[in-house]
Amino acid sequence: MRYVFISLALLAFAAGLVATATEFRAGARISVIILTVESTRLDAIGPENTPALWRIAGQGTRFTGHRTASAWTGANIVSILTGLSAFRHGIHGRDVSIPAAWHTPLERLAAQGWRIGGLQPFMLTEGFRNLGLEVTPGEDLFGWLARRARGGEPFVLWYHYLDTHLPYEAVPGLPPPTDPAAAARARLVRTKPVIPHDLTRFEVLDIDWLKPLYHHQFRVFDRWFGDFWGFLEDGGLLDRTIVILTTDHGEELLERGRVGHASTTRAGHLYDEIARIPLIVWLPPSLRSGPQPATIATPSSHLDIMPTLFARLGIAAPPNLAGRDLFALPAGRAWQAVTSRTGFPEPDPARIERFAAARVEGDWKLHLDIVRPGAVTRTALYDLARDPGERRNLAPSEPERTARMTRVLMAEIAAMRVTRPKDAGSGGPTAAAATAPRWLFPAASGTLNYAALPSPLRLRWRGAAGATYRLQYQVGTGPLAFGGEIAVEGPAHDFGPIARDYWVRYIVPYEVIRIRVGPAGRDGPWSPWLTIKVRE
Repeated sequence: MRYVFISLALLAFAAGLVATATEFRAGARISVIILTVESTRLDAIGPENTPALWRIAGQGTRFTGHRTASAWTGANIVSILTGLSAFRHGIHGRDVSIPAAWHTPLERLAAQGWRIGGLQPFMLTEGFRNLGLEVTPGEDLFGWLARRARGGEPFVLWYHYLDTHLPYEAVPGLPPPTDPAAAARARLVRTKPVIPHDLTRFEVLDIDWLKPLYHHQFRVFDRWFGDFWGFLEDGGLLDRTIVILTTDHGEELLERGRVGHASTTRAGHLYDEIARIPLIVWLPPSLRSGPQPATIATPSSHLDIMPTLFARLGIAAPPNLAGRDLFALPAGRAWQAVTSRTGFPEPDPARIERFAAARVEGDWKLHLDIVRPGAVTRTALYDLARDPGERRNLAPSEPERTARMTRVLMAEIAAMRVTRPKDAGSGGPTAAAATAPRWLFPAASGTLNYAALPSPLRLRWRGAAGATYRLQYQVGTGPLAFGGEIAVEGPAHDFGPIARDYWVRYIVPYEVIRIRVGPAGRDGPWSPWLTIKVRE
């Protein structure tokens, strides 16, 4: 079906281009596509796993020294789209966003005439608010691109390929482990979107079935990417579009005994299986002064993506960006990053206590585990040239280097911004405070399967249209459980259209969701808790 739609979209696309090709050749402004691929280790991309991407990468530049800004999705995407480090933007858990008063790079581009787009429902969550995204959830990627091209308007699109996240799909023809305990662990990897570090104990030999599962996700992605690139190529978009491919973070595959990353293991860190990630940039012909370099090994990070775009688009970048143009990186750069240990499911986003921070200078990498307000509970120093796996802690034998790098990193920690969830109680009682809200959808506790799911999914309750509410949620049970609270304007909260695959892979495994809603500004009255059993 996707191939049929792509063909139809291309026909409509081509028809529009007949009328506008002269305009495009006359110098239409450059557009941008930022494609982030979920949970992608540096070694996930290569001629064996992703042959189509590897061939196409030869037309662009691979940045082989690229690293993340954090260890979970939200913090890294905010760094990519704002050019700010996680130390500065302060997004360390769920239900938080940057201040609305900040003037972001995307807002600056929008003011200059670029259409800023996001298409996926999860982009409506609190963490991506105030970035300057115009989210049209559920709209097809190829259709959106075709319409932008026909209209001739420049755009910046962020698209996130999600299907490389846990759970990993079964590999056709790969038998499950014969050992019952190993087979049970393999079922976790194939069925659970999170595997907390204390849920199971993986064994060394599990890597024999784990790696094929993980790598298979990228063979599937490679076929998708081939379709995506063919669409851009056939429609002429590559002549006037910067394409950036990177990831939010890498993925641990038993290096520290776990599978996943901060939000899935709840034991986040910044070792290189998480921090070292792919970055490939393709420039259109009009932006090349000569052949693009095949690789650039100078250390780079997510903070460099926005400065690069502004440099290539010929617009003055916001003055607060810390990164540099990827094609003019200075040698000898240091890198540093910070992450909350649990990422999205932090137990209390208003009071995050545990962080991991890291700094790289040349071949030396320092790790600090920190409990706020600044107590270091663990220090480790590695020589990446001799020990790329970060196994031999040299901090005891390198006290001066360790102390100096620690001072630099702790200065960043001391100044680190920690954004807190919106204080829904700060405004005093509102129009909704007199009576408890009454649920309209869902109307009562019960079971909800995909066939009965409305599109878009919109929680609704009876209350005052101008009031502010608090929507509390509890998701899952046992080691998969987490909860939180969202400030909502008006008596509804829209999640947008939910695709069936997303529902089955990322919602159903939690089995139970509990929700209640109450007015801002006081402790009640609350609606009753609704308990929703989610099923396929």
